[in-house]
Amino acid sequence: MFVGLWLACAVANLAIWMQTVGAAWIMTLLSASPLMVSLVQTAITLPVFLFGLPGGVLADRMDPRRLLLFTQSIILGAAVVLCLLDWGGGLEAWSLLLCTFVLGTGSALGMAAWMVTVVGVLPREQVPAAISLSGISINATRALGPALAGALIVWWSSAAVFLVIALCMVAVLVFIFRLPARAHADALPPETLAGGMRSGLRYIRHSAVLSSALKQVFVFTSCASALWALLPLVAKEELGMDAGGYGLLMAFLGAGAVLAALGLTSVYSRFPLRRLIVVGAFAFAAATLAAALSHSQAVVCAMLVLAGMGWMAVNATISTVVQTYAANWVRARVASVYLLVLMGSMALGGALWGVLAQYLGLDNSLLLSASSILLGLFLTRRGEIAMGREADFADAQQTDKLVLAGEVAHDDGPVCIEVSYRVEVAEREAFLRTVYAVGLARRRNGAQNWRLYRDLAETDHYVERFIVESWLDYLRQCGRLTQNDEVQEVALMRFRDVRREIKRYIYQAPMEQI
Repeated sequence: MFVGLWLACAVANLAIWMQTVGAAWIMTLLSASPLMVSLVQTAITLPVFLFGLPGGVLADRMDPRRLLLFTQSIILGAAVVLCLLDWGGGLEAWSLLLCTFVLGTGSALGMAAWMVTVVGVLPREQVPAAISLSGISINATRALGPALAGALIVWWSSAAVFLVIALCMVAVLVFIFRLPARAHADALPPETLAGGMRSGLRYIRHSAVLSSALKQVFVFTSCASALWALLPLVAKEELGMDAGGYGLLMAFLGAGAVLAALGLTSVYSRFPLRRLIVVGAFAFAAATLAAALSHSQAVVCAMLVLAGMGWMAVNATISTVVQTYAANWVRARVASVYLLVLMGSMALGGALWGVLAQYLGLDNSLLLSASSILLGLFLTRRGEIAMGREADFADAQQTDKLVLAGEVAHDDGPVCIEVSYRVEVAEREAFLRTVYAVGLARRRNGAQNWRLYRDLAETDHYVERFIVESWLDYLRQCGRLTQNDEVQEVALMRFRDVRREIKRYIYQAPMEQI
């Protein structure tokens, strides 16, 4: 199953890279503006910023196979329209951007589903290796796609690029159609789209590791996106290359990433993750500097290999952290936010660096990009980066029995939960450390306004209180308990006040609202 999904995802990535590179080069023929050229990257990556999180919510709440059939059909339709327009001579700059945006929308809605489907058939301990293999396929297609697109433009026509993209998507759709359907096991009603988005963002907000990882991705990618966005102009204006030459530069970038991916998994166990990110960022900054200062094709190609290795060291490491540090119920949403930040920062960065290139010039913009990458390392130096384990994030069984005096509807609420503790002075530090860790987990899983209170009359008495938006959300929160959460709650149990039960209260509306 993993091999089949890996190959299908590789073919889909090949189509996306052919579109990204082919459309960028075709835009240089339709318009001489650096802004229009850089907007091609924006058109294919901005949809991730707009539709990535909704795609993650859909992937968490429905069969990923159905979602992938829908999204890959959108990509197929956009490729067919582009092919017909180009073959008929009606392709213009803005129609190219519009169809690229539609194609990017299909890709954005399906990205999280692809990610969690490919790694979801493996244990969490094998996720780093799976992500490295996925990185190899992504970067191999990053090398092959531009080269193939460039060759088709030179030896056949630009319309042939869109034809091959369409054929790739037909093959992907045939494979997805043959996958077995997966039933959704959750017995509770699914979250709304807006509610699912809120819960995904809340989970990330209350996870220090995920928040740090996403900040690192945003800072590095927005600064480093200059090289990706302006590379067509580097090939054409600085190195005197044609479409095939531009494809060759992209091939060297992809080759470097593949080389890094081959050894990256073994490096994780020998070096701190933060050190890998720093080394990768320095490598990419050095390659950006070479693209600005050197007019030698050999030097730039060699440095682009280094850039590909640096890009892989940073983003594959962060992707592994993201995929291993999220609970099963929110995994696709966390993946979608990661992709949103990654591709959204590339989209915004591509437009920004395109504008700067118009006013500062190509070389000065690349020099500024290299400097900003190094500055970004300094700004994110205190971030917490770590990998999760299956034992930490696998689902746990909820053992707390709910005793209700009457019927409670799913939409009743808010719900207030109160837990009492007795803590000796000597154990106060250990208690506070444990209870605040549990409180963080409760907030990740759905609690609002979590607070710990100390009794002014009894110095050893503490009360934990938190609010959940509705009774249905409280039931969801109970079902979202992971094994790591359970370990923390067991550690807190020894402080539980045995004279008091857990109290649950539900909002009582005034008579005029009943």
